[in-house]
Amino acid sequence: MLMIDNTKFKRITYSFVIAFVFWFFIKSEETYIVNLDIPLVARNLQEQKTYKEEVPESVFITLKGTGRSFIWLRVFQNFYKDDFKAVIDLSSITDEYNFELDSYYKENPEKIVLPSSLDLEFVEVLNPRNVQIKLQRYLVKKVPVESQILVSTEAGYIALDGQFSPDSISIGGPEEAVNAIEFVQTEKDTLLNLISSVENEWLILAPSKLVSYDPKKVSGFINVQPISETIVTGIPVQLINKPNDVNVFVNPATVSLTIVGGLEQIANILPEDINVIIDFDYWNSEKQFYTPSINLPNYLIEWKDLSPNNLEILVIKEIN
Repeated sequence: MLMIDNTKFKRITYSFVIAFVFWFFIKSEETYIVNLDIPLVARNLQEQKTYKEEVPESVFITLKGTGRSFIWLRVFQNFYKDDFKAVIDLSSITDEYNFELDSYYKENPEKIVLPSSLDLEFVEVLNPRNVQIKLQRYLVKKVPVESQILVSTEAGYIALDGQFSPDSISIGGPEEAVNAIEFVQTEKDTLLNLISSVENEWLILAPSKLVSYDPKKVSGFINVQPISETIVTGIPVQLINKPNDVNVFVNPATVSLTIVGGLEQIANILPEDINVIIDFDYWNSEKQFYTPSINLPNYLIEWKDLSPNNLEILVIKEIN
């Protein structure tokens, strides 16, 4: 009894499938009106010109065709991508032009490219009805790379400024957009509690949708050093704003101090890298000793223990 029920069920199922297939083929030959997006492609852009504003990537149009054609178009969309597009010709455009798309494609039906193997026909453009193309001179320039990498170290260590390779990249696009860009930025990243240097690659963020750039990523080196200190001696004292009509000297002519910074950086420091400055504008005949200003290279943390702490300005002789 169970065998008979299963056989009847299979026959009914087969009959239903066959009926559905016949119905599908009959319906797929009927004509339908369908609204869909079609890629918009601009051709024949003049040399040394580019888009001043973004151009829509697609237009919403109405097509007429058989159900079978629309099914094939949907199923094999990637296969038909080179034969399914709306083209606008820019060969005669120098600065800007407003395309009224519906009338443009009705007057130039060949600009709506449809697969020849499918029974499809263009009806009208629904949106956007108008596309304004604005062109501008194509400009290329180099801009520096700015870091968006947040770095922290363990106590007793210092992270020096990151170095990128390359440290600048080329950008190209419409003149106004390119001129407005002063730098590009790396992707955001966070490196915490470092005790050693880090080498990695970071993506460059697109500065504008209209601007191309190369390379798309840079190599970076975050130099992490143990903090140390050392005494630097024989640092020359600079006297500024010295008058021309007197002989002026600073006593002593050199000083020493202790610097604090990364181990490798302080090991390579030279006395001439540190600026010890006395300004003669502050000289007073009744004042004997003066405290100099100290300018360190940016990669050092601080200085301390200046010796001697006060310097003497000696006006030796007036020149007649």
